[in-house]
Amino acid sequence: MDVALRRMRPEDRKEVKEIEREAFAPLGVGTPFKREMNNRYAKYLVAYFPEPPEPPEPAAQPEPSIHEDSGRSADVPIWSRMLKSVQSLVKQDDRPSTEKESCIAGYLGVWFQGNEAHITEIAVREPLRGQGIGELLLIGSLRVALEYGSSVVTLEVRASNFVAHRLYEKYGFKPAGVRKGYYADNREDAVIMTTSPIHSDAYRELFRELQEKYPAHWREIRIEN
Repeated sequence: MDVALRRMRPEDRKEVKEIEREAFAPLGVGTPFKREMNNRYAKYLVAYFPEPPEPPEPAAQPEPSIHEDSGRSADVPIWSRMLKSVQSLVKQDDRPSTEKESCIAGYLGVWFQGNEAHITEIAVREPLRGQGIGELLLIGSLRVALEYGSSVVTLEVRASNFVAHRLYEKYGFKPAGVRKGYYADNREDAVIMTTSPIHSDAYRELFRELQEKYPAHWREIRIEN
């Protein structure tokens, strides 16, 4: 499954809002993306399929015997099933059918505040979670922070989101405090996490090693303008 990162574009807003609603609807958030995309102290990235693959043609199959499951989907690659599921979520507009759609898999927002880069949102479409896309977005945010000249990167994460905790800890984030009752839907606490100085030799070496390991497990890292 080929996924790349690039800066968010105006034509991405519709899909990004869908992902935001899916991920954060209980919190009642609604980022004004049109305004934020022009904010010099913010940057939004999207993970997208550069060229969504066509679903494979179904192979001719003999009539199943009574011992076969005629409804099985094991012969269809998992990426094709996931992509088809995601594409069904994206409503088609009036653009010509000959124009290729860019299917947005996830997005993130980073605000620059003083010497900090603060990750405000990171979300992946539900059918595509667990495929390394969130990690790719995190890599993108750290690269952006390094390019901007930020000293550290911070974020908030639900106290109960242990999967996210492990990912952030892998990239050098450590707990730095707690925001009590931070999440409006259930008054759950948020754990504040922050990196050590990202321009230090130690952090740069950690980040380099993690980026080198990523393709072996998931895919090549593609970050475009």
